[in-house]
Amino acid sequence: MRGRLFKRSLFLRDRGDAPPSDEIGQELVARWRRGDQAAFADLFKTYRNLVYGVLYHLLGNDPELEDVVQTAFIEVFRSLGSFEGRSKLSSWIARVGLHVGYHHLRRRRSRPADYDVERTMPELIDDSPDADPERTLERREAMRHVYAVLATIAPRKRTVFVLNDLQGMSQEEVAEIVGSNIATVRTRLFYARKEFWKKASRDPVLSKLGGDLSKGAAALAKLTATHDSSEDAGDSADADDDDG
Repeated sequence: MRGRLFKRSLFLRDRGDAPPSDEIGQELVARWRRGDQAAFADLFKTYRNLVYGVLYHLLGNDPELEDVVQTAFIEVFRSLGSFEGRSKLSSWIARVGLHVGYHHLRRRRSRPADYDVERTMPELIDDSPDADPERTLERREAMRHVYAVLATIAPRKRTVFVLNDLQGMSQEEVAEIVGSNIATVRTRLFYARKEFWKKASRDPVLSKLGGDLSKGAAALAKLTATHDSSEDAGDSADADDDDG
């Protein structure tokens, strides 16, 4: 099953996509500070995929994902005046997105038990010539298991795992986003990977991702590659303190 299920990435934004260059970000900020009315709209278009990917990997099967993305950019707009340029704009925006995402998770945990009854996984769109509905359903089920495991990992470890292993960011950029040194990020990542793959090995679905860590990680990255369905329709207008 694994050979076909994880054959290729079918999504618009895969983990290998690089964030916009810092020069682009600095120019957008400079335009915004000069009062350019179109600057923030351009910033939204430039960094939307980044924020969507971070929140998609953090929140998983959440029907309010689009609302959370919008909320993150509202917070970016409110806070942009305080951006001092000490980090890359992409790192700063990702950090804002994480703050908003974790706030949403805390709110979600406080909701009634029956609130999640109608929640669904993001749509998996396979438009390849050999698309197989059965494989799409298998992939959908596998993603449910991935996010169930991620939900059991402490936020600080989960954050570095999401950013590095799922979102494809470098450890240096992860350190900049979470506000920690590289040694701390590597330690958290080590334990996050250990915990995730230990739990995945016991899962009847995720145990098929790969026989070793490198193969499993590659399969996991393809499985969770993000697809932003709104892109198909064209353009439209410190993590949690819990540790473990």
